[in-house]
Amino acid sequence: MYLYIANMGEDIVERVDLEKNHRDFAKINSYNNKHLLLNVYSKYLCGPHRLILDKQRGKLYSLNAYDNSISIINLEDFSSEGSLYIGNYPNSGILYKDYILVVNGDSDSISIFDVGDKKVIGQIKVGSYPQEIIYNEKYDMIFVSNMNFDEVLLIEPEYYRIVDFIITGARPIGMTFSEDWDYLYVVNSYFESGINGKVSIINLQNFKVTEEIEVGKVPTMVQKKGDFLYVLNSYSNTLCKVDLFTRQKKEVYCGEAPGYFCLYDKYAYVSSTEENSVNIINIEEMKVVKFIETRKEPHGLIIDW
Repeated sequence: MYLYIANMGEDIVERVDLEKNHRDFAKINSYNNKHLLLNVYSKYLCGPHRLILDKQRGKLYSLNAYDNSISIINLEDFSSEGSLYIGNYPNSGILYKDYILVVNGDSDSISIFDVGDKKVIGQIKVGSYPQEIIYNEKYDMIFVSNMNFDEVLLIEPEYYRIVDFIITGARPIGMTFSEDWDYLYVVNSYFESGINGKVSIINLQNFKVTEEIEVGKVPTMVQKKGDFLYVLNSYSNTLCKVDLFTRQKKEVYCGEAPGYFCLYDKYAYVSSTEENSVNIINIEEMKVVKFIETRKEPHGLIIDW
């Protein structure tokens, strides 16, 4: 079982064998070494922060925030095959058929990247400052959260047409579906408001918000497992567990400036960008049981089992 880690502050993607405690490293290089000679964010050039796994083709893709690129990593020898321009500040991406669809926050667009030809074949304008993109198999629909418009866009994937939108709470970011695909959960960060964020529960049979659940400060991610929601609160530095029947909540400290989390079995793996670590949390007991040291500023994570 492997844990992949995108280290934004060092232009390195790590592969950690969780059973053998062995590591591989792939160095991310810019698609254009003359691009951003003096990076306004960091002395590093690329800034890998989100990962997309394509097991069928044996590839791992890194979305790089600083030089606006996508990097291709060969899983066989864990080496970089190069980087290409993808869009202005790629926030999130999904693998859809033979394409990777990437939302670009600074250009308010979705880039369509052909994985076979290794190039962008088109862009679609969407909302304002899109944050997350996910695909619903049951409804055959793409969902995009627009942070500045307080909405989620619905896009049909054949011609990439915007067909509808759902009004959410303030400054939506992360999203996930229920196991039966009939409900959408959206974290509304309420960024810069100073108040706690909320999770909107949306019934996809009528596209109505049925309920909102208050969580912590500036929530950025949500995942569902069984009868519980798990929410990452980036300013509270906590992982919050919400019982969907009783609405009771439990929180655990998960490191300074948590950037991302993923679930596997009874554990949550949470990256802490300021502590250069991934904290492993037992989600049944809601306590940290172990941590993994990383390179600088870990963000995106993927578990491959």
